Amino acid sequence: MQIPTFPKLENGELEVLTSVIADWCQENRMDPESECTRAVIALAIDLLEAGFNTRESLSIALANALEPEV
Repeated sequence: MQIPTFPKLENGELEVLTSVIADWCQENRMDPESECTRAVIALAIDLLEAGFNTRESLSIALANALEPEV
């Protein structure tokens, strides 16, 4: 198993990430330790790096990124 390397997050970014992921897990009834949640965390970190650094903007960007394409 390869352990991913994540960029250094500032305290505010870490709080935003933690809050958004906790909400996502609750809404989707997912175990925070699951492989699926880990993939969502990686995506959320990418979105944080892209500038979605508020709770609201990250939540919206994450929902849009996870929405199935039609």
